[in-house]
Amino acid sequence: MTTTTKHLTRLTPSDLAAELTTNTKTGLTAKEAAARLQQNGRNQLTAAKKPSLLRQIGHHLSDITSLILLFAVGLSAYLALTTDSDWTKTIVIGAIVILNVVIALYQEHSAEKALAALKAMTIQTVTVVREGKTQTIQAAELVPGDLILLKAGDAVPADARIIQSQELEADEAILTGESLGVTKTAEALATAPDDLGDAANYIFSGTAITSGKATADCDGYRHGHRTGKIAALLNQTKKQTTPLAKRLNTLGKRLSFVAILGGIITILLATLLHQEGFTDSLMLGVSLAIAAVPETLPVIVTLSLAHGVQKMAKRHAIIRQVTAVETIGNVNVIASDKTGTLTQNRMTITHFWPYGKEIHKVAKTKLSANDTRFFKYLGLATNAHLTADDEPDIGDATELAIVRLLDHYDLSRTEAEQTYPRVAEAPFSSDKKTMATLHRTPDGHYLAIIKGAVDRINFAPENWEQTATAIHDQMTAQALRVLAAGYQQFETDPGENWETQLTAVQPLGLIGIIDP
Repeated sequence: MTTTTKHLTRLTPSDLAAELTTNTKTGLTAKEAAARLQQNGRNQLTAAKKPSLLRQIGHHLSDITSLILLFAVGLSAYLALTTDSDWTKTIVIGAIVILNVVIALYQEHSAEKALAALKAMTIQTVTVVREGKTQTIQAAELVPGDLILLKAGDAVPADARIIQSQELEADEAILTGESLGVTKTAEALATAPDDLGDAANYIFSGTAITSGKATADCDGYRHGHRTGKIAALLNQTKKQTTPLAKRLNTLGKRLSFVAILGGIITILLATLLHQEGFTDSLMLGVSLAIAAVPETLPVIVTLSLAHGVQKMAKRHAIIRQVTAVETIGNVNVIASDKTGTLTQNRMTITHFWPYGKEIHKVAKTKLSANDTRFFKYLGLATNAHLTADDEPDIGDATELAIVRLLDHYDLSRTEAEQTYPRVAEAPFSSDKKTMATLHRTPDGHYLAIIKGAVDRINFAPENWEQTATAIHDQMTAQALRVLAAGYQQFETDPGENWETQLTAVQPLGLIGIIDP
């Protein structure tokens, strides 16, 4: 993190605007945006330079076996010219070399086309304020000083300092591996953090907004402090020779040694024992050396690897280079981050405990009337919602788990919201570890619903703590994250300080959540 970036975390919005030469109300002008785009370039990661066709061909001809075949082509062509023999050997070996290169190039080209098609389908747009107007532009056209408008479900297009926020949380699993959202704020920090990733008033390229709204100022490091470093490391990584290539090179060297040794012995025997002329002996030895080379070996290997590529493609895995198949096949241990890799990065409710009952598994349980009320109340105290199949779901990971639970049991959240309209909300915070909503009931009374950490809700029953602790321990023993829920009714409007009046909460129960 640069000194300048550290400084930005401590600035007020007005000071930040002065630092980045922008306006926190109207944003940049079109002229300023165009000039900064010209000066700084497009907001996209620098891709590694694609090798030329000649370089790719050279790469596929650089292994020992291919070099031997090329040498064999040259020798057989020389023999055909000097001895007036046919060109069959030359043509066959040359065709094998060409076929081997063509197959490899075709496979790599197909993979690149597939990846390019995927990129074309996912062109990111972003909402910004320019000249006082809200505009939608391509994320690649974002420039330093742009005011970015973000809401739940939006992907963060660049590293940016938050200048306004409302109940903002971001999913930073791509950087940290943690499924749970991170609370963000627009407040200036008293002390700059050692690592920018710890700055609560910063959002980062590649992450996503899970709840709330924000206005953020692009800080100039648009490709991302962290994502940019990761991409740079990937581009700088030197490719190593695969185990198969090493073994083929070893085999090629041994065959070359045997062929050359056999050719030399043949020349010596023909010259010394059979009194052949040196030229005739040389041609005989060279012919033997060429015959000892397994011309079809490279093609057989390439075809086998290409077959593996096709099988992987059927399992929706795109492999850029044919040789990578063999490397994957030799992997014994995979060291991987859990969230979103070994797991689905999709929090799911697998168990629930209705107060006074037994722990139930979601998939095997038929809901009672109390269970239905339990889940509907949870849904009322939730802001997340599901989207179409090809769009990412919007909301906090935990709340999305609740919405999916309602969907699993075909419980209408919309109907519940119409019956119990929300009139107030006390958003979740890391300090209190609860979130509550206030609703008006059909009979004109008020219903408060609260969910959060088991030990942070003031439940009314005296036996709650002992009973709930035992159930909580059973769930956590199964690696479940446990959430408690309850409700409290009010005869009249409890007023603005309704959350502080939640002192006699009736328990609904506990839910157990896991990232499968």
